[in-house]
Amino acid sequence: MSSPAESDASAPSLEPTASDLAWIAAYSVIALAELVRARWTFRTFDAKDILPRNDAARSLSSASPPANRASKIARIAYVMPRVARRLPFKSDCLIQAIAAQDWLSRLGMASAMQIGVQKPDTKPFEAHAWLLCGETVVTGGEIAHYEVLLDGTPKTPSAGGNAVNP
Repeated sequence: MSSPAESDASAPSLEPTASDLAWIAAYSVIALAELVRARWTFRTFDAKDILPRNDAARSLSSASPPANRASKIARIAYVMPRVARRLPFKSDCLIQAIAAQDWLSRLGMASAMQIGVQKPDTKPFEAHAWLLCGETVVTGGEIAHYEVLLDGTPKTPSAGGNAVNP
């Protein structure tokens, strides 16, 4: 695999090779900093903060996406959970989503944080947060078995009544 700066870099594989060590190290240091910052942000975080965060993330999106956008997203998705589970403080799904959203915003990439619950036919009640960059799940893993409660996008009133922002 090529370095993070090369434009034709492919997404990371499940089994990194020796040539991947440079970008894994570089991205891991950034992930660590973002997770620490996200944990600090989380101290005063409330569910109502998701909509303004998503609006800000969308407004920071650059007109021209950065070079090797897909590779950068895949690499962030690869390192974020691996670094998070090695930290001495809680870095669960919401912390990872906050951290990745801030990182992508600094790269000029729009993203949307979502919160959902386990679908009734799968398991007992469980809440989960994840981050999407376009259609790509950046943090949160497999989200198909979750029902979205808060999608972070503004709602518009319909003909049948007033829409409610969660």
